[in-house]
Amino acid sequence: MSKLSEIRNTFLTGLLILIPLATTLYIVYWTFTTLDNLMRPEISKVLGFYIPGLSLLTLLTFVFALGVFGRLTVGKKLIDFLESKLMKIPVLRTVYSATKEASKAILVSETEKIKGVVLVEYPRKGVYAIGFTTGGTIPSTCKKTGKKLLNVFIPTSPNPTSGLVVLVPEDELIYLDMSVEDALRVVISGGFTKMD
Repeated sequence: MSKLSEIRNTFLTGLLILIPLATTLYIVYWTFTTLDNLMRPEISKVLGFYIPGLSLLTLLTFVFALGVFGRLTVGKKLIDFLESKLMKIPVLRTVYSATKEASKAILVSETEKIKGVVLVEYPRKGVYAIGFTTGGTIPSTCKKTGKKLLNVFIPTSPNPTSGLVVLVPEDELIYLDMSVEDALRVVISGGFTKMD
């Protein structure tokens, strides 16, 4: 390997370390400062003083308290009542249900969401795509086709949060001995990730 190639590879290694690290730190910093700027005036008004980071502590306490309330019987009933009223308002219904589903997709643990990493013959026979199955089915589709069709999410590269859902007969799925994290790495990298 020439000296120039070695310098180039060392520089690229540095970039591969710096870019994800800097992006993560920037997102954390941006979230913290935005939250701090939004809540500082109100907290200062109530307490008469302000300490940096108090807004984050206030938000975490509020979210935890909301979680405790939501797990109580009276809390569940009130939330269900409010949701039922909200679902009757045309525009708000769409925004609320989309946000709720997106939140569930992000916050529910992978083991609850994804049963397995599978290969699916897509977009044609002989060509395979990586997919994720939840083990879920749509009963009416199984009844109409006479087959047990499983819902399979096929993510797109490099953004695995977008993709499409295909319904595949269970016996046509090829389950892979691969973790969800490894499969996502392959998708995000566009197939450039090295697998052992």
